Amino acid sequence: MDKSSKIIFAQEQLAIDWECDSNVFKQDKNIFIKSEKQFFEIVTFGKNAVIKAYPYIYNWCVELFSMTPAHDIMDGENLFAIEGKLREFGKKLEGEHTRYLYINKNENICPPNEFEYKFFNKTNINTLYDNKNFDNALNYDNDIIAFAAYKDNQLVAIAGADDGMPSLWQIGIDTLPQYRNRGLASYLVKTLADEIERRGILPYYTTWSPNIASTSVALKVGFLPVWVGYYATNV
Repeated sequence: MDKSSKIIFAQEQLAIDWECDSNVFKQDKNIFIKSEKQFFEIVTFGKNAVIKAYPYIYNWCVELFSMTPAHDIMDGENLFAIEGKLREFGKKLEGEHTRYLYINKNENICPPNEFEYKFFNKTNINTLYDNKNFDNALNYDNDIIAFAAYKDNQLVAIAGADDGMPSLWQIGIDTLPQYRNRGLASYLVKTLADEIERRGILPYYTTWSPNIASTSVALKVGFLPVWVGYYATNV
């Protein structure tokens, strides 16, 4: 798939998860969806904001943000206002989530040669769960595939993916501090992304803007930012 096709596919998969029409992510005006399942969530693909809100705060969201550009809602005073409103109900913003799609996939990244590598699938990925220093790569729940690096039989880095959406798998990466800046993260993420695509699934990568190291990995591998979101969790 080319870039446009991948973005459309991601919107369609997200729409299934949101239980809405995928066209809501392509509108010029902000779209509001009343939800009994998610207290608050907002995403933008760059044009509009799509906000899913619990009935208690739905009208409040419509009144404040109907005419506000998406990039302004996700900034400064408006985020402060959202946070304050959520706190009234024992909720808070989880934080910025910038989602990247695997767009420029042709660059070759050589494996650092002092490590050994191993793939894990759903049948054996739980054997990694005794390792507790890899929370960005593994969610210890619906992990579906991983690619790991070892040094002297010690696990030192993992790129893992979950199937939170059936046809759109999220990649995360963790490298032990003493093994960073050796090219491991880029190699693991790219190899895993290629394997996911080989299986007919679209990989995506999540980070947030202040995480420069993670952003650098995404861009080096060929992931490009496509959508941004925030959602509410319990305090």
